[in-house]
Amino acid sequence: MDCAKSLLVLIVCLRVGAQSEELSQNQSNQSTPEYILPCYKKDPNINKCLQKTFNHLRPYLINGLNDLNVPSIDPFKLDKIIIENGQGPLKVKAAFYNVTATGAQNYTVESINAHVDNYIIEIGLKFPRMDIRGKYDVNGNVLLFPVRSKGDFWAIFLDIDAAAKIFGTEFVKDDVRYMKIDKMLVDFRLKKSRFRIRDIINHGNVIGEAMNNFLNNNSEEIIKEMKPAARLSLARHFKGFLNSAFMQLPLKTWLPDA
Repeated sequence: MDCAKSLLVLIVCLRVGAQSEELSQNQSNQSTPEYILPCYKKDPNINKCLQKTFNHLRPYLINGLNDLNVPSIDPFKLDKIIIENGQGPLKVKAAFYNVTATGAQNYTVESINAHVDNYIIEIGLKFPRMDIRGKYDVNGNVLLFPVRSKGDFWAIFLDIDAAAKIFGTEFVKDDVRYMKIDKMLVDFRLKKSRFRIRDIINHGNVIGEAMNNFLNNNSEEIIKEMKPAARLSLARHFKGFLNSAFMQLPLKTWLPDA
């Protein structure tokens, strides 16, 4: 009789344990979105894990993350980039606005260097191609000649190497821990570029064509002049973009302690 009772107790315990494990597993599956591959902070291969996680995100970012109200990464838009240069042969003030870029969805994360205890993450990325278009307005002097140009622009950038450095902090909301990006730095390098403009002031005349030729013949110098302003605009854009996700994803979902 005692053996029968003991066997019954054992069966009940095993069944309760199995149900508890199944419930725990279901809750875990429900709390972790399919686009997240969690990485443990104590993982000795945390960099490889985060690299896999960011690359795993790519197809989901194309359509946007609806549950977090995060829009599609492609295309992304920049309201305005202001460039002002008062030295050298190119002395201009240029405004690029209503800028739309496509091609971000084809990114590949090639390296990660994370200091997760301090929430500092360095990311190396590659983009095969970016197509950019928008409006521009230029005033200044090129080789002592006054320049006034305004209209539409198109640009193609190929073989882009980019780097981003994220400085985050932890914060608690409703007893839940999150990460917030306080600062973000961005840099990039292009191997090839091509520009085209439609100058509505000088359209169809020799000045308009001269501007197109100048842009393409001096693309490296122009990109060099654009770079500081572009880096700030990109960092500001992606800081907001990433924060909209990170500030809704508890740390235990994507970067649990154990």
